[in-house]
Amino acid sequence: MKKKRTHKPASDQPSRCAIYARTATLKQANEDNSIAQQVRACKRFAKRNGWIVREDCIFADSGESGLSANSGIKDLLRIAAVRPKSFDVLLCTEIDRITRDTGLVIRVHSALKKHGVEIRFAKFGDALP
Repeated sequence: MKKKRTHKPASDQPSRCAIYARTATLKQANEDNSIAQQVRACKRFAKRNGWIVREDCIFADSGESGLSANSGIKDLLRIAAVRPKSFDVLLCTEIDRITRDTGLVIRVHSALKKHGVEIRFAKFGDALP
């Protein structure tokens, strides 16, 4: 049986999490993949791992294309660069909630990694390497 990985910062303090949620259409905002449902799923995932969600670090873009860096992504990247660091982990339900552009996902991941932030996905528990 494969053991689940959990992230613990070096200080043995619980990881502080930011959340990013996105819907592509305004109609989708009222369906199964709504912003509120994505945020709830991420909060449940954080709780299962003993992590703390920073309520001031929940970012969302509703009715936004997944083909560009939307305002929520830009805001969280700006905050990730500030010292002291506000969060250790960015939670999303799935990778396509960040963006549907593979190159942009790589750039977002690289920028966050440079600031010591990892990305985790609540739906699968996976982290980007």
